[in-house]
Amino acid sequence: MADKLLEVKNLRTSFFTHLGEVKAIRGISFHVDKSEAIGIVGESGSGKSVTSLSIMKLLQYPGKIIGGEILFKKRDLSNKSNKEMMSIRGNEIAMIFQDPMTALNPVYTVGDQISESILKHQKLSRKDAFNKSIEMLKLVGIPDPEKRIKSYPHEYSGGMRQRAMIAMALSCEPDLLIADEPTTALDVTIQAQILNLMKELNNKLNTSTILITHDLGVVSDVCSRIIVMYGGLIMEQGTKRDIFYSPRHPYTMGLLKSIPKIDSEEKIRLVPIHGTPPDLLKPPNGCPFYARCKYAMRICAQQQPPYFPNEGTQHQTMCWLLHKDAPKNEDYENQKGGVRANVS
Repeated sequence: MADKLLEVKNLRTSFFTHLGEVKAIRGISFHVDKSEAIGIVGESGSGKSVTSLSIMKLLQYPGKIIGGEILFKKRDLSNKSNKEMMSIRGNEIAMIFQDPMTALNPVYTVGDQISESILKHQKLSRKDAFNKSIEMLKLVGIPDPEKRIKSYPHEYSGGMRQRAMIAMALSCEPDLLIADEPTTALDVTIQAQILNLMKELNNKLNTSTILITHDLGVVSDVCSRIIVMYGGLIMEQGTKRDIFYSPRHPYTMGLLKSIPKIDSEEKIRLVPIHGTPPDLLKPPNGCPFYARCKYAMRICAQQQPPYFPNEGTQHQTMCWLLHKDAPKNEDYENQKGGVRANVS
């Protein structure tokens, strides 16, 4: 059994606004093994980014962790002070933020910003930190790094800024890398380059990775396990083969139906998930997907389902349709076949 680097237990995070408590994360549990890459997927507002910010303890007012544990190397980060977290962030856990243009400081050179992290966490001289920054830019494929290290962020293209962010995140050789939508706003060619780079670095540096995205195609290429979130809860989690070939939650099935199939010989219309996500100011008592689910039953609106495991696997799903007493639905049973995607 692999060693667990990160273990999140019953995490609950809320935002206390003037309108009331927004229950953004409502009790989620998952783990990340050493040297493993997992993906967290779901629509905007499902709780993906709030999960990552909770782990890093970068929630801004009025956000607050109100319950649960975040065990990193068996240490509970939820109880750490900001001062204690400063020695962990960047050094043991690093994060690539969504927008590299706003994440990088426009008035400092890229080299100064990478060196700052190295100087803060590693006992190196300024010269050695600068040389290591050049090595990191070379590692992530920045051309002519000796020259480009003196450039400002606006002098980089979007893809180069994203690579610089990855270089900064990996400069102190963290044990865990959290990548929040690392390919957003990049064209398809650059997206492929960034994803290939992340896979190479994961293999080369043995860094564990949490990849947060709304793109199932991205996680199928990079991650070994996938977590599907909706309404501040984990709807389903399992290996990528479980999720793509044997999805069991109607929400996961809906996400898979929205993926265009370029190898299909016939024209197939994409099927959207009708409706909108739940209002987390007043989250539903039952399954958060109830109002949008064509298979919904009365109990789905009244009571939140437990997780039903798929025997002999890590695959588990929060759905009443999997209860032994649930009425059989032929259409649902057919949809559990998943998509025949290349997820090997």
